[in-house]
Amino acid sequence: MSGYVVIQRNPHSGTHRRSHVLLDLIAGLKRAGLKPRLFSNRSRLDEFVLRHQTAGDLVAMVAAGGDGTVDDLLNRHPELPLAILPLGTENLLARYLGFRLDGSWLAKIIALGHVREMDLARANGRLFCTVASAGFDASIVRDVHSRRSGHANRWSYFFSFLRHLFSYRFPVMDVTVHSSRGVEKHSATQLFVSNVPRYAMQLPVGRGGDEADGLLEVELISISHIGALLWVLGWMFLGKTSGVRLQATELIITSSRDATIPFEVDGDPAGETPMHLTISPRGLKLIDTRSAQSSKSVAAMPVNRSTAQPGTHTCGKTSGDCKLISPCNPV
Repeated sequence: MSGYVVIQRNPHSGTHRRSHVLLDLIAGLKRAGLKPRLFSNRSRLDEFVLRHQTAGDLVAMVAAGGDGTVDDLLNRHPELPLAILPLGTENLLARYLGFRLDGSWLAKIIALGHVREMDLARANGRLFCTVASAGFDASIVRDVHSRRSGHANRWSYFFSFLRHLFSYRFPVMDVTVHSSRGVEKHSATQLFVSNVPRYAMQLPVGRGGDEADGLLEVELISISHIGALLWVLGWMFLGKTSGVRLQATELIITSSRDATIPFEVDGDPAGETPMHLTISPRGLKLIDTRSAQSSKSVAAMPVNRSTAQPGTHTCGKTSGDCKLISPCNPV
């Protein structure tokens, strides 16, 4: 296999302290005969993709960051096969799909060239692929992002959670659900819309349906005080139903009583109600990690040793010479 692999590095998602993982990925891709290109500048990556897409020599793109980096990259280039180097806080999609924090392993998987598909969803036109929510947790996400000056860790969310225990008022939202059963109307104070069965801190959400079935997994919860919230969270961690669960192809979410409700998608703030959610069946192409289950196929991957010696980086330096303050002088 030959061609370019574009890598988007998020400098706020731990790439500095884990730069050796990026170096392993770059070196592994070069040994496999591929041409890695590392970007920290989004517009330059977009320009590179635009130039090379018509030539058909783009093999894959890599999101080197967390769920927000994945979301940002797939919104700009949903047509390219996506791989993930999980450097974020939760890494929900990477965990679910089996992507590891291992650059050498990821290079081998990309070089095998196996691709799978999963559904994409849209929230007011913005693509997402794991979980969207409205209510208490979305308000926490908005709060953390408004206060952050760098990488947000789990402590950031914990302290925001404590603040919300005393301040959140649980406004009611109206939810119109379109499905094969027709149109249904519901009300709730907390909403989860998922394409994978896990949320932050491995909280189970939805019914764990097929990620490529063309349906949104919806969970509607009605609570009015903090005590009920804590009870519901405990119930959910046990995998129990905490509200109304259903499947949908389209959702319209509006606020009751003139109160706007915050919304988040894939761990990033996404505005406030009203929200319109739709599904794009099999809209996302992903490098298939299931090929790694066959150790023979990974071990048998061809290695092109003429492209680079082990330890040689895109900057032309060896592991001992490249200090990687900004990995390999990313463009």
